[in-house]
Amino acid sequence: MKLLALVIIAILMPTAATATGECKEDRQKFCKEVIEAKGGVGACLDQHMAELSEACKTQRRAKAKEKNAEESAKTGNEPPKQ
Repeated sequence: MKLLALVIIAILMPTAATATGECKEDRQKFCKEVIEAKGGVGACLDQHMAELSEACKTQRRAKAKEKNAEESAKTGNEPPKQ
């Protein structure tokens, strides 16, 4: 059940983050060329992490944490405690 919830979150999160969200202005500011080329926006934002708004940084960190939890669930390992 926990794995199913993580999979659903993983599927819905990228869609929600690109449609609206805390990183909209940062995507336009730092990754406009990538958006126009349709690919790699997440990697572009990660490259500019130090320059992003605090809200966007928080969103990116949460997304990374969810991804790590999903990968841990797939392998059966516990996610690292913070």
